[in-house]
Amino acid sequence: MPFRRTFVCLALALAATLSVSAQSPNIVLVSLDTFRADRLAAWGAPPELAPNLNALAAKGACFTGCSAPAPETLPSHATLLTGAYPSLTGLHANGFGRLAAIPTLAEVLSARGYATCAVVASPVLNSRYGLSKGFAAYDDALGSASSRTANDVTDRALAKLRAPRKGPVFLWVHYFDAHFPYASPSSYAKRTKNAPYDSAVAFVDAELGRLLRNLPPDTVVAVVSDHGEALGDHGEPTHGVFLFQPTIQVVCLLQGPGVPAGKASKAPASLGDVARTLASLAGVPASSLKGEGVDLLSRLKGDGGARVLPLEAWLPFAEFRWMPLVGVTDGRFKWVRGKSDHLYDLSADPGESKDLAAQPPAEAAALRARIPELPKTAPSEGQVDPALLGLGYSPAPGGHFDPAVLPDPYDRVSVLQDVAQGRLERASGQFDRAIARLRSATDRDPGNPYAWFEYGETLRRDGKTADAVKALDRAVSIAPQLYEAWTAKGHALAAEKKSDEAGRCYEKAVALQPDYTPAVDALAAYYLDLNQPDKAVGLIERAVSTGIADSGTYLLRGRVHLVQKKSDEAAKDFEAALRLSLKPEETLKQEADFYVILDQVDQGERLYQEGIKRYPGYAPNYLTLGSYFLQLDRPDKALPYFKGALGCDLEPTTRQQVQEMVKELEAAQGTPRQP
Repeated sequence: MPFRRTFVCLALALAATLSVSAQSPNIVLVSLDTFRADRLAAWGAPPELAPNLNALAAKGACFTGCSAPAPETLPSHATLLTGAYPSLTGLHANGFGRLAAIPTLAEVLSARGYATCAVVASPVLNSRYGLSKGFAAYDDALGSASSRTANDVTDRALAKLRAPRKGPVFLWVHYFDAHFPYASPSSYAKRTKNAPYDSAVAFVDAELGRLLRNLPPDTVVAVVSDHGEALGDHGEPTHGVFLFQPTIQVVCLLQGPGVPAGKASKAPASLGDVARTLASLAGVPASSLKGEGVDLLSRLKGDGGARVLPLEAWLPFAEFRWMPLVGVTDGRFKWVRGKSDHLYDLSADPGESKDLAAQPPAEAAALRARIPELPKTAPSEGQVDPALLGLGYSPAPGGHFDPAVLPDPYDRVSVLQDVAQGRLERASGQFDRAIARLRSATDRDPGNPYAWFEYGETLRRDGKTADAVKALDRAVSIAPQLYEAWTAKGHALAAEKKSDEAGRCYEKAVALQPDYTPAVDALAAYYLDLNQPDKAVGLIERAVSTGIADSGTYLLRGRVHLVQKKSDEAAKDFEAALRLSLKPEETLKQEADFYVILDQVDQGERLYQEGIKRYPGYAPNYLTLGSYFLQLDRPDKALPYFKGALGCDLEPTTRQQVQEMVKELEAAQGTPRQP
């Protein structure tokens, strides 16, 4: 009988749990990466830019006083998903650390009977940082891609909503398109001419609208941004360095069962409040989460009183070896501490143009005492995740943290601008301008390893390899764990035919960061050239199995398979390389080169011809075939290819050489070919 009583009690408890779960609403949390709040009507924008978000704000509740704890993706999302600030989450900067042992919203909702799933669009939020805790399905498998597009995110999110399940669903959806480089389909670029950021905003809004239209009935929706984007405000090109409103003020919208319609609050709020609010709407006790977050719905009623919200920016130290910033805001005043204090009255001066720290108003004095102290050890010391480098985040210098000797970021605004502009000039081929600009940056900030790295990398890409090695040596002397600089130095040495020195640089880079694909690919190629295939294959297969393999990795594996006379496997590898390649015209030619090197000339020639057909403006295929037929003493067949190359974009010196070759061949036409 005791067994029967126990069974009945368990059955009743289970029935009660199922009953609660059945009444719990579906919850969809959407985070918009790098999305400025002032692009929405509630924050003063024209309504036509983001109609779906504006409609959501009108139908639900809008919190215009919401702030991020940090102007970076990882720490802000950690706060969003736990209700705790970075001091508790342990995550202060992108690419470093792992979430502390505190409950997440996904964990408490999963215990409540929710099916939990997430779709993230950037490696910044890879599961290795611990944000996947509590999610039964966490879709972060980007492979070698730098991010997912909004339409891909929406497709994946809708697939998860349609999947069979028991109980309500908690789905977190992350959009990344408003992050630099602000990519969007051409149709959106036409709507917002010369405003790529706004084009990306419009694209995200449209895809969010598609998601919202397909949500199950009675779904609670929360839409937030993790931080904003400076877009040049206060001298900052993107985000992460300063704590001004364009990057700290965030979108915060709620709509659905239990949320009052058409309400708005200007009261101070934080991303740390979102988890507590969603848990409350699901019927989860407030004690289930840690941190200082409050229920946002209470703010709509005027409850809660004054608040002091913490702010921090560790990117200045993590990337540039500048002073990190810490601060606090109560919604009206904002204190920020670097080398010195800065105070702004956000009510009277929303643009933060007047620093009041020298003569602070009496009502702001008490807030100053709440500015947190800097820790003894920098939380961001270490190495940034290599997957983030393609998104514009620099390698981490690492090293000793001594605030007394660090420069003030406010004194380095021009350096910040020059480094960012120099990268853009390099990307557009303006090497002379980029080199001059970055050289100036290193002169003004000689202790900045990131500036030295960018300067050296620009010299390398411009063919000035000897000078590049010197600059990159400066970078690694300041920050020896800067593995991307070791890789760039290896590339520069390889271009100077110093293959053994280059190989040692690649080995150093891989030892520092085994997941940095450019170094892995370069080292594998070095081992193949040394006729050490076992070492090369080990690196290649690990890259493939761990999901970090890129186009170059598959090209190398195809090369190995060709040597092993496994032509079918090689063909599959080359197909994968082309599929992943950002420059397929180069990849296809490299494939052709491998066949020629291994004496499969007919296949190589076929691929060169295929390259000309697919990419008629790509000169190397013409030049290679022209040179090939000259070696065969067939100038009649070489001439059309050299003439074809003149229709492509060539360096001036190369163009002159090809023109002279064409003249010689044309002059020789009609001369009998020697046997």
